[in-house]
Amino acid sequence: MFQETLQYAPVLYTKRLTLTLVDFNNKDDEEAFIELLGTMVGGILNLSDTERRKNAEESVDFYRSQGRIQPKLLGGRRVDQSAIWLIRLGANSPQGKCIGTAYVVQRSLMPDQSWILSPEYQGMGYATEASKEVLRYFYDELGLRDMMAIIAPNSPKSPGVARRVGYVPVEGGIQFEDGVTILVLFVLPTAMSLPKDLVFRRFGRPE
Repeated sequence: MFQETLQYAPVLYTKRLTLTLVDFNNKDDEEAFIELLGTMVGGILNLSDTERRKNAEESVDFYRSQGRIQPKLLGGRRVDQSAIWLIRLGANSPQGKCIGTAYVVQRSLMPDQSWILSPEYQGMGYATEASKEVLRYFYDELGLRDMMAIIAPNSPKSPGVARRVGYVPVEGGIQFEDGVTILVLFVLPTAMSLPKDLVFRRFGRPE
C-alpha cells in the first residue's frame, strides 16, 4: 500500500528570525547542530570539552536516523528526515547568523519539542519566538495535537519558554532513565494522557 511521504517545511519565518531545516549531508549544518547540542549538554551536565563533543555527536547520530515522528500521529504520512531547524537572525535571512536550534523528535509515546540558544542570545525572546513557530507549524499545518516538552531541572529559563509557547506543567514531572533524575514535564492542553510510570530515555524509540 502506498504511504504518502511528508516533507517538512525547509524554511519557517518569524518577525525576527528565519528557521532553516537541518540537512545532515551538509557539514556546516551538522557542525552547527553539534555545537549547539554541546552548549546545552555541557551547561547542564558540566562536562569537559571532549565529553561535551562526544555526547553531542552521539545525539546527532541518533537524530540522523532515529527519533522521527510516527506516521499515526501525522495522519498516516511517514517522514524520512528529522524535524530540526537552525534558528537564524533576520526575518528573511536563510543565510543569516545561526544562533540556535528548535526541533521536535519522538523518543516516547508522543513527540517532544526542544530549543537551544547560544548563551549570548539568551534572554531576548528568541527561543520563545522560534519555538512558537515550530509548534504552530506542527499544530496548524500538520495537525499534531500530542506534544510535550521535557526540561532538565537545572535549566532555569526553559520552563518559562514552555509556558509562553503554550505548554502546561505536569505535576510530578517524568523520571529519566537513570532512575534518579526527575525531569520537568510540560504537555499541550490537547495532548493524550501519559502513564504515571513512564520513563524518559535519551535515545528512546517508541514502540
